[in-house]
Amino acid sequence: MKAPLLLALCLALPGPVGFAREGQDKGTRRIEWKLAPGKTALYQFLDKAGKPIRGQEFLLFGSELTASGNRIAVDKYEDVPLPFVFRLPPDPFKNSAAWEHSSPFFHESGETFGVLEAFAGGGGFRPVFIRGGYALKSIQKKADDEIAVIDGAFTFFEVRRDFANNQPRFTLTKNDIGTLATSIQVSIPRGLLLKAGWQMKVKGQERIADPRGGSRVVDRQFTLHEMIEFREEGALDSAKIAAATEATVKKAVDWLRKQQKPSGAWGAPRLPDAPGEAISQTGLVVRALLACGVAPDDPAIASAAKSLRVAAPLETTALARQIAALSLKGPATPQEGDEIVKLADELLRRREPRTGLWSAGGRNAAPNLISTAQALEALALAPGAKVPDEAWKSALEHFTTATLDEEKEVDLDLEFEKDAATFPLDPKKAVPLVWTVDVGGRMGGGATRRGSHFIHVAALNSLMIAAGKLTLDPKQRQAADLVLRKGFANLQARWTVRTVPPVEAAWCHQRIEYYGSLAPMLARAKLDRIAGSDWRLEAATMLLREQGDDGSWWPGSDPALTKTAYALFLLGSVRKP
Repeated sequence: MKAPLLLALCLALPGPVGFAREGQDKGTRRIEWKLAPGKTALYQFLDKAGKPIRGQEFLLFGSELTASGNRIAVDKYEDVPLPFVFRLPPDPFKNSAAWEHSSPFFHESGETFGVLEAFAGGGGFRPVFIRGGYALKSIQKKADDEIAVIDGAFTFFEVRRDFANNQPRFTLTKNDIGTLATSIQVSIPRGLLLKAGWQMKVKGQERIADPRGGSRVVDRQFTLHEMIEFREEGALDSAKIAAATEATVKKAVDWLRKQQKPSGAWGAPRLPDAPGEAISQTGLVVRALLACGVAPDDPAIASAAKSLRVAAPLETTALARQIAALSLKGPATPQEGDEIVKLADELLRRREPRTGLWSAGGRNAAPNLISTAQALEALALAPGAKVPDEAWKSALEHFTTATLDEEKEVDLDLEFEKDAATFPLDPKKAVPLVWTVDVGGRMGGGATRRGSHFIHVAALNSLMIAAGKLTLDPKQRQAADLVLRKGFANLQARWTVRTVPPVEAAWCHQRIEYYGSLAPMLARAKLDRIAGSDWRLEAATMLLREQGDDGSWWPGSDPALTKTAYALFLLGSVRKP
């Protein structure tokens, strides 16, 4: 199933919408994108003759028209994202206008094909920078509508990436590698893109088979020419999405049942699993099935639990998933309860004494926030586990201090479930923060960098878990609430269901895995909406459009098992009232 391209058009233009307003010269206009949260705009891809291409369409969410998402995004990161944005005039204009636009674009991906080869250079990391401008060519009247025609012309320049003082540094070179031409039609009163076309020509490399054996890289010129057209405006319908979700979940659960091995475990279909990998995959699938309402005494769950009642694996992720799955399934006998407690004791023993954090285990002995978050959640779920308060206090201290404030304040726009405020929203203004990652073992003692949004979500979840396990005095509660407010301010400022923020980074092809951690965290926080966005409906809509005919996500690929399990984590959260 080919995933369609998805367009995100995002502007930061102040002032009310309209042809003329107080303070503007008579006859001036201002164009702004207008699509309210909860609304959608459906677009169709066109062939060279301007006719719709069957099965190739994309959906734009109203919540994406914010200042934080200037990009064109894609359903799957392996598809070709175009490194530009349809940018509207930043200032009011009369009959003509021209303005410059430049933007970095850092593309990473493990898989390369087609035009993507031009940017990935055969699978490596090749950052580029786009520089050019737009020009308003004409304004056409059609009945009550006014349509602006805007053309753009850009050049791609290669960017050199290195590190200085343990921070990434990008140096713009004079090496141009291609051009991009765009043309769009925008309805001024409606604030909607009506039609667009673009042509990209880039120099790149392609890996081809060598007749003498193996493969070789050859230089090549890549060309991409595509057109889109607005089809209809709609709204996210919770009743329709709920009904579709039920059918989607059933298909996915049935597919997962078919993948279960005779031993009761799940794992890679074509390769023998290492013990830790089999435990990790099985624990993940068990949790996904339980999250979607499969009964704990279901034969598939019972068989899987039997395969999980084994010695603790070396890897922290596998051990945490083992404990969580057995705990959520529930011990059927006192002996099974004792086994969970022993596994939890083993997990506690692996905590690094100096930092109070966990490592990934196995060969990777460096403590990290993701492994720590997984361990904390598993310990919180384990019935009868004797977790000392010191472990929760250490986690609380770390997740409230290993942070770095951003520069720009935001107005918190979060909506909790009815009568459920996890933290105070006043004062409304908050400075977003990021969690930092200690990379001293890899890049020099004491070095830190900003963590990804995977780490961001894990930190928010861990902070709520640790705070809930302790009796906090007013000062401690205030400190925890402040970090939660700032952490959710970051999530709000960078909200997207397209990719893992920041967009176009190495982890963006793991969007479904991101959903698997994001959805349970938002459910724990009892959040319904972020900046007007119903996260359940938006994310479910994305997943419903991507499910394969067999019921899985990424059908036919090795990652299909984990992708499908993570998708069910999200859909399980969507099904809850």
